[in-house]
Amino acid sequence: MNSLVLKKYEDIISLVENKTKMHSELIFLSGKDFSEGMKSVSKIVKILIAIANSGGGEVFIGISTKNKRADKIVPVRNFNFTVDWLMNEIQSEADPKIKDLFTDYISIAGNVEEKIIYFRIPFANGQPHMYSDFRYYKFEKLKVLPLAEKEVRMLYGFNRTSDIELLGIYNTNGLPVLQSGKFAAMTFYPKVLIRNSGNIIEKDYKVEISFPANLYEENFLPLQSNFIRHDGNYVVFGIPNRSPLFQNETSTIIEAKLSVNQKNYRDYENGEIRLILYYGSGVKKYNFKICEILTYNGKSLQKNDFADLNQLPIFND
Repeated sequence: MNSLVLKKYEDIISLVENKTKMHSELIFLSGKDFSEGMKSVSKIVKILIAIANSGGGEVFIGISTKNKRADKIVPVRNFNFTVDWLMNEIQSEADPKIKDLFTDYISIAGNVEEKIIYFRIPFANGQPHMYSDFRYYKFEKLKVLPLAEKEVRMLYGFNRTSDIELLGIYNTNGLPVLQSGKFAAMTFYPKVLIRNSGNIIEKDYKVEISFPANLYEENFLPLQSNFIRHDGNYVVFGIPNRSPLFQNETSTIIEAKLSVNQKNYRDYENGEIRLILYYGSGVKKYNFKICEILTYNGKSLQKNDFADLNQLPIFND
């Protein structure tokens, strides 16, 4: 066995030696009940869906119990399915799929014919899940039991969560003003895109954005009306939602105008675009290096790309 499997096997031994007690988030099942080929797979799937609907937890198939405590290793035998195949079987029977489900096999002293099957199901796993027989189940007192209609409704209520994700800051590649073969200035119009990744309509959200004041074009009126404050050498804007954001809907929440030249290049090189996303379930913060986000033809600007503004010719009427 490699060191990773050995460590896992030692953990299993520790559970048995310490007579670890089961609870709602730590479940031991004897492997002798899961050595029947495809019948075992169907049994495992139904149990996992029930456990997912009951709040998730860790499941070890291959440990028998006595008085609800880990007693001895009774491994699964002749279970000749790959982890990927088993995962696909489980998810194909669950509607919707069990979110962030993890499974692995733990060999018994290097014997590939004997194993413990380990599962980890997070608390928030996208429940409720319907089994392929079009019914919902829970796991209670080591039994798979059907969920009552009101229990299913409660799970749907629990799973109504608010979440907004930042898709990114999109650059327009920059618009150059040329002078003597170099850039007199480079103007960018970065756009901030967000998406409602929750399963409810998001009615109240706000984006706060800040960047070095020296780069900001004050004559850009669409953003100026959302000015909030100065924060050191940064200028801060707050943009509230203008309309509800529906499930999976994407929105351009803000567009800014930033201009780079030789005089403010240090702010471009060292500065950040800072974002704070406020929404119903929390706050998310992001920091992006400006020189990595705002590029021209896929490359960050260099100081020697710019003409010296002090040496540019002055044209008189």
